Amino acid sequence: MSLTELEIFTQYEALEKTYEYLLANAPRIKQFYQKHQPKSLAFIGCGSSLCQCRSAEMSAKIRLPIPAVSIAGGDLLVNYPHYKKMLKGAMLIAPTRSGTTSEVVLSIKKLKRDLKSPCICICCREDSELSKIADLTLVIPWAFDESVCQTRSVTNIYAANLLMVAAMADEKILFKEVHAAIKNGPKFIQANQAVLRKLGSQKSWDNVVVLADSELEGIGGSAALHFKEIAIVPAPYYHILDVRHGPVVLIDKKTLVVMACSPFEISLQKDLVKDLKKRGAFVLTVSSKSKENFGSDLNLRIPEYKNHAVAGIPFIFAPQLLSYCKGVARGLNPDLPRGLDPWIVLKGN
Repeated sequence: MSLTELEIFTQYEALEKTYEYLLANAPRIKQFYQKHQPKSLAFIGCGSSLCQCRSAEMSAKIRLPIPAVSIAGGDLLVNYPHYKKMLKGAMLIAPTRSGTTSEVVLSIKKLKRDLKSPCICICCREDSELSKIADLTLVIPWAFDESVCQTRSVTNIYAANLLMVAAMADEKILFKEVHAAIKNGPKFIQANQAVLRKLGSQKSWDNVVVLADSELEGIGGSAALHFKEIAIVPAPYYHILDVRHGPVVLIDKKTLVVMACSPFEISLQKDLVKDLKKRGAFVLTVSSKSKENFGSDLNLRIPEYKNHAVAGIPFIFAPQLLSYCKGVARGLNPDLPRGLDPWIVLKGN
């Protein structure tokens, strides 16, 4: 078993530990948030972590009475003068696998120096550079991925971000629903891994489109990144209905569409699936409804949660396993994609 496959299939063991850790640290998180009374939250990351920042931004805006923004670490580093004024009074939050990525570390050092910005770091490595400069560090080493491409750490950082926001907002129901999704995870894997392995190994598709909305935007972006990095196939991400606004012209019989369905406006989503299938695409839906509700080729059923963000936890398993199986079928090494580094350290830094 490759490292990537092992990390995909052990993510729920890690998620259980992440949940217990965030639950135990919820009072610290809430106290830190209340102590600093930030004017806004700024989630900063690169690559997969940036995707999780985008979901966390939406989760925070939905649940907290202050604005939130997500910023690419490289954008912030290069264009620091554009962002400095905007981030005055912001609390910085940096979710990261390594805690070493130069763009994030250097940007946060500047903001702490110039604006005295309080910073929370969620890191999958102990004693990282970023952990040492943050004011509150949450360390989840059991989620660290040894392989180059992140899978287990993606799911755990996504859940940790959501639980951190839940702690700030004192949303106990959200904690309970995240735990329910984690408990249901092994059953979901067992029920769906065979059909996903079969689909992932097929030669009938050679490009992917990932569709997701709202708080699942970031985890949808991570799904697209999995296909690019692990399977080396083109895989853009779009909002669900927005795919009609131009990108639909690129969808054909060689396209796999992976869609994280919303529990709202089912008929609008069903009409979209119908349109995508007319273009020849194979449509996989992950939803709390039955296959008949959407008319997709394959539907993976998940429980319905009051907090739709929780659906991102089971959703991401599907693109992870699909991309892994596609990569193996293409003769690739999923653990070590050619020319890809696990994290970026800029020269001279």
